[in-house]
Amino acid sequence: MAGAARQRLPSGHEDEFVNEVEYDFQCLICHLPLKEPVLTRCGHRFCKGCLEEHFRRSAAEGFPHICPADRENLDRDRDVFPDKATERKILSLAIKCPSEGCDWTGELRGKKTHVDSCQFKVVSCSNQNCPVALKRKYLENHVAFTCQWRIIECRYCKEPHPECHMKAHTGKCARFPVNCPNGCNNSIPREMIPNHIEKDCPLTLISCPYVQIGCKEKVERKNVQAHVNLAMGEHLDFACTKLNSTLVKLDETQKDTRRLEEKVEALQKQLEKKGYKERASNTTRFVWKINKFSDILKRAKAGLKGKIESDPFYTDSYGYKLKVLLNPNGCWPNGWDTHMSVSIIVMKGEYDAILPWPFRNKVTITLIDQEEDPIKRQDVVYCVVPMKERNFARPQKEENTGYGYPEFVSHEELRSRRYLVEDSLFLQVDVGSSL
Repeated sequence: MAGAARQRLPSGHEDEFVNEVEYDFQCLICHLPLKEPVLTRCGHRFCKGCLEEHFRRSAAEGFPHICPADRENLDRDRDVFPDKATERKILSLAIKCPSEGCDWTGELRGKKTHVDSCQFKVVSCSNQNCPVALKRKYLENHVAFTCQWRIIECRYCKEPHPECHMKAHTGKCARFPVNCPNGCNNSIPREMIPNHIEKDCPLTLISCPYVQIGCKEKVERKNVQAHVNLAMGEHLDFACTKLNSTLVKLDETQKDTRRLEEKVEALQKQLEKKGYKERASNTTRFVWKINKFSDILKRAKAGLKGKIESDPFYTDSYGYKLKVLLNPNGCWPNGWDTHMSVSIIVMKGEYDAILPWPFRNKVTITLIDQEEDPIKRQDVVYCVVPMKERNFARPQKEENTGYGYPEFVSHEELRSRRYLVEDSLFLQVDVGSSL
């Protein structure tokens, strides 16, 4: 039909037709131009969506499928057909762009292509969190220059933030320049203020360089040299007083040292008279650090590896060769599965031919308590007395059978104090003079 009437349609029909749509091209349910038209066996046209909704409601109310126009019964699978001919005619109808301000007209089938690029279509801002909707022709400028949610880079720390959050970020930005709180007129990055005040600020109060000799003055850093020049005589007096005091203390220390040396000499003479020959300086000390002890104990309990050995060591430059044997899960039958066993093994060494045999030196084995305060430590200490000659005779093979303590320390006691710290323990072996 001729005429200039235009229809604005609901969702799904947002088209403004240039001319009035013929009656045959209108849905008999919604009375709007057909969308995906279908034709019934009885000759009536409907929008596909409208007819399916009619069938759905009829089924929900328990009614059969009937034609909305003449009430004829319909089989929705056999009596309803797509009307492609009518669809082509409708798609050929002229429409006007629905966007305000756009004067585009064209066939309905070209609507999507046009709308996808229409500069007058209202679209949402593509920046995250921005609620603004505006015409497409203004979108690019808005996204790049005026949107409060556009991401910009802080000029000081280079971190990206939304423009609307940048003021708050600047208030805590570590690189933002701020004035020195001492008022020295320097502008420093916020994170560098403590370092500036401590090391550079000319107005920071610092102690006189001669504080160790008695000067208690605190002056601004910029005035330190002036103070030193003005107080030179006072500083010299402090230095003399300090020197005299030091000399007195040195004299007292020297006297105390001489008295102590005299006592040591007297004690040594007493010991020599009583027949003692062992001296602390003649003691050889070996310390064995055992890491990952929990794994070692776990393998021992599983029967995978029962014993571990230390590196060999000599009792002195030309002495006996020894090593330590440790069984983390004890020895059968004593200590098995309840204690850690420790033994000393005498090995074949380079100087065996010139040494007295059997080995008779005093051996002390210590499990060190790793308590930080040495006074509070409760070390586990055992002394090995070389009684069995076969264990301490000159080795005929690479090493003798070990001799020691099957129940050196229980697993329970091992974890009761700081014997095991960061999964490591220390065994100390001190070898003294011959018994």
